[in-house]
Amino acid sequence: MPPWKLILLFCLVLVGAVVTSAQEKEAAPGGSHAAAPRASAASKQIAEDRALLYQLSEAQRAVGEQLQDMKDKVETLHGDLATALDRSETLEEEVKAMREEVKGLYWESSQVKQQIDGVKEDVAGVDSNLSGFRAAAGIFIAVMILLLLLIAGLTVRR
Repeated sequence: MPPWKLILLFCLVLVGAVVTSAQEKEAAPGGSHAAAPRASAASKQIAEDRALLYQLSEAQRAVGEQLQDMKDKVETLHGDLATALDRSETLEEEVKAMREEVKGLYWESSQVKQQIDGVKEDVAGVDSNLSGFRAAAGIFIAVMILLLLLIAGLTVRR
């Protein structure tokens, strides 16, 4: 049972006790001597009841203030949660953008790999052509040297 219901129930019981004691005072037979002590006792009881009611009202105010503080804290937490959700959404968007960028970079790197493979094939073709050229140049130089030797030999013979 919530505390405010307990306080309300206690107040109702207290009011009922005050009303009952007031009714007993009115209905009680007796002389003026008996009425005076009862009147002072009744006024003491009323004063105690009022003090108790004031304490209960203060307790209710304190509970109300605590409840308001809790509401404020909940609102603050709600605001913090909303901020955290916004940050989370922002981070998710950044992650998506980074993934797209990585995909683009991967595609570009695969294109570069294909170009490198093409260049390797071209270099291999040039290398084989160069080897053939070297061989042809070597044969040409050898033939020229033989012709020079032949010409020199024929010139010396005459």
